[in-house]
Amino acid sequence: MRFFFRGDAGITTCYCCPLNFSRRQLAWSGGRGRNDLQTPAAATITVRAASERDIELVQRLADETWRRHYPGILSAGQIDYMLALGYSREALLKFVTSSDAGLALVLRDARPVGFAAWYRLEGGQTAKLDKLYVLPQHHREGIGRALIQHVFAWARAAGCSAVTLNVNRRNRSSVRAYERYGFAIREQGDFPIGNGFVMEDFIMVRDL
Repeated sequence: MRFFFRGDAGITTCYCCPLNFSRRQLAWSGGRGRNDLQTPAAATITVRAASERDIELVQRLADETWRRHYPGILSAGQIDYMLALGYSREALLKFVTSSDAGLALVLRDARPVGFAAWYRLEGGQTAKLDKLYVLPQHHREGIGRALIQHVFAWARAAGCSAVTLNVNRRNRSSVRAYERYGFAIREQGDFPIGNGFVMEDFIMVRDL
């Protein structure tokens, strides 16, 4: 895919042009005696700041992505518990009311398909990417990368020199994706979160 970015006041727009075409997209123009390449229309990907009014939307996106992605990685009980813990209205409000945090939605052709949330760690030099999820049917479309770039831009503007995140050690597809975005595993740990559940995570860091 080729990406074209335009940025304005908290909004990042990305025009994605696919460079790999299926056979159906290669058409023969019989009357003219030549091959025409029928290029799919570019998708418009926009990342914008979320507000308090978007919290229910973020909750719905989280519920769908978690229940499709995490079975086989987390138990059903832990999925329920972590959704309730991390996506309550109170938990999400912190990201939209603090100047040291942020919550963003990503839209593909004006339709919400994912989100990211982050905050500045104590000390001020590192930002923590706390949440980043894209609906599974829109993976590998450059949408996660657009969100990551949005978070990087916020972190640089805030004077941070690195971005860190936690990812489950069994979540191999996400680990590989973050490595493609320049993150590296720095350490690992087991973090109790209550109700007998534990997050078994890698801690990954990307210097800016």
